[in-house]
Amino acid sequence: MNKKIAAIFVILMLSLGIVGFAYAHWIKIIYVTGNVTTGTFEVIPSFHLDELRQDKPVATLRSDVVGDSLTIWLDNVYPCLWVTGYLDFENTGTIPVHLINIATTGNETLHLENMGVMEEGDYPGYTDYEVFDGEKLIANLFVQYYFPDGTQNDPFQIDPDGTAYIYFALHFKEELPKNVYYWFHMEFEFWNWNEWP
Repeated sequence: MNKKIAAIFVILMLSLGIVGFAYAHWIKIIYVTGNVTTGTFEVIPSFHLDELRQDKPVATLRSDVVGDSLTIWLDNVYPCLWVTGYLDFENTGTIPVHLINIATTGNETLHLENMGVMEEGDYPGYTDYEVFDGEKLIANLFVQYYFPDGTQNDPFQIDPDGTAYIYFALHFKEELPKNVYYWFHMEFEFWNWNEWP
């Protein structure tokens, strides 16, 4: 009987040892605490006039930047007047930005037609836009985009502390009517760079 009890005891101990081993595990919990700071998104526009090419100094140009808005006034404009200059956009934020859209509004009768990129003439590499008042061609607008931080996949990118430029030349045609008031409004829409497709 002692052998039976000893055998039962040994079997019971072996069984408990196997069961205990199968369910035993060690635990170590590691806690991680982190801080996340998001970047800043800030683009500051400004306007620079190169020149008003005119025979008589009667036309004037004024500009004003308030927050994200740039306002330009052209007064006493006449046929054959040339206005050249550029807009710049400085990225003072901490993340790259992308120019996604330029929305332009103005007098109901004004509209632009894209004539393509000029290969020769006064402004090679510039995009030529014809400006119409109704059916009447009143000006040509030549525009060139210069984004030094742009890449092949994202040509309109501006890196932090970077600046992009839009150069323009506006030439008023002989057909420009007298005593007409024109206005326009442009909205430059920027997105954070990783949303660009």
